[in-house]
Amino acid sequence: MSENREQISEIKRKISSLNLNEKVFDGIDLTFGQQLYERGKPKKYFESTIELFKALGGKNIVEIGCMRAPLRHPIAELHSDCCNDGHSTYFWSLSGANVESVDICPNAVRIARESCKEFKNCKITRGDGIKFLEYFTSRIDLLFLDAWDVDDNTAYAENHLTAYLKAKPRLNKTNIIAIDDTDIGKGGKGRYLVPVLMDDGYQILVKGRQTIALKEDGR
Repeated sequence: MSENREQISEIKRKISSLNLNEKVFDGIDLTFGQQLYERGKPKKYFESTIELFKALGGKNIVEIGCMRAPLRHPIAELHSDCCNDGHSTYFWSLSGANVESVDICPNAVRIARESCKEFKNCKITRGDGIKFLEYFTSRIDLLFLDAWDVDDNTAYAENHLTAYLKAKPRLNKTNIIAIDDTDIGKGGKGRYLVPVLMDDGYQILVKGRQTIALKEDGR
């Protein structure tokens, strides 16, 4: 057990440095160049989150907002013109965990299903994320929130907080919350959620392109 604790501590240290040299944008209207070449990329966050998830013995991943860009290259590669959404659903499925992904956009669901068709451990549902979580009955070890776009016409910060609150009764005592797009719009999708996570006893391991928060049983 002590070796596992050391492993987890080392992963947490690595995660804390993921945002080094990343830019943070107060606004949400990024230029094409900023979006593709100046923002941090999700890939390293996914890799470290999965590493922590496995070290903690996690089994179940729920994703609100599936991948939206087709995977046209080996997942180990990072292409700035393609990987801005990180191919999240594929990454989670590749871990071997049980993956439940939901998105309201039919095109995103189509892309995710086509990209992840090789994985029997992945189920992709078209629907509203908040309603999905309201009726979800399984336990959750990792909750990834990346649904409502950071847009002036969208209650993105409020909705991601609501999604967490709906999922909260199903979260295991030790769990990970990962939130995308927290480097724009003064906290982006995590603007209201991150303070609530801190109040709920989560460790905020990193806040950059993504925020990764960990709650450990008994800690």
